[in-house]
Amino acid sequence: MASEILLVRLMTGEDVIGKITKNEKTITVEKGFVIIPTQAAPGKPVQLMMTPYAPYSEGQSIEIERAFVVSFSKPKKQILDNYSQNTSTIVAPKKQLITETGLPTLNK
Repeated sequence: MASEILLVRLMTGEDVIGKITKNEKTITVEKGFVIIPTQAAPGKPVQLMMTPYAPYSEGQSIEIERAFVVSFSKPKKQILDNYSQNTSTIVAPKKQLITETGLPTLNK
């Protein structure tokens, strides 16, 4: 089963983006985020906000029954880029403690 990053519309009205793996009875959403449209005030542009899907569960994947899925679609490039930024991990170089063990000692 191949997985790909897709948008999933659920019966609850949520739009979830994540790495989706499908089978006959369920889908698995890995690193899922809910897309929430927000508007600062009437007449202002609508902005999209992403928040983790099921943030209180352990692990990064959620299994959903296919009966609760309304549709699948490919995300627009801008949304996909934003998702990639939210889910990429940059590994910082390992910091090492600087010690004086390599310094020569004076014999007294």
